[in-house]
Amino acid sequence: MMGKTINGKRRNRKGFSLLELIVVVAILGIIATAVMLNAGQFTYPANVNAWKTSIDSLKNALAIHASINGGSFPDQPSNSMDVNKWLTKDNGIGYLDKPIKNPFNGASAIICTTTPTSVEQATASDCVLQYTVTTYYDPISGIQISNGQMSLTYILNGVPETLRAP
Repeated sequence: MMGKTINGKRRNRKGFSLLELIVVVAILGIIATAVMLNAGQFTYPANVNAWKTSIDSLKNALAIHASINGGSFPDQPSNSMDVNKWLTKDNGIGYLDKPIKNPFNGASAIICTTTPTSVEQATASDCVLQYTVTTYYDPISGIQISNGQMSLTYILNGVPETLRAP
């Protein structure tokens, strides 16, 4: 920038003044704050979608278990436990394609037979999936299948959601 000296002659000035730099840094700080505040609003929907994808994966794993075991779903867990450890074959190979985690706290999902805690409010040790099985009577064939009907319930955003099969 060009500026005038006391005697009226122009002098050649290189760079920016300290005041100009402070103003630019302040403006960048305001923009960065606005971006960070807006970015936070997208994490909740992303976590909800991640949870629903995990539940679909669990539902598929339960269906695979039932198809391999004559229509019987896995036994109910005797106490609260990690769903990833619960749903494994006898030889240690799991039915799940990837571990199921609670996206809101990063912990493994806990399965139980009691009323679950809301997924987004759960701590690492809270049950977030309620699983129950009952005997299923097939009306077409007349066959009774032990553990042939399952119910999987979770609470998301205060609303209980239940998956049933068949």
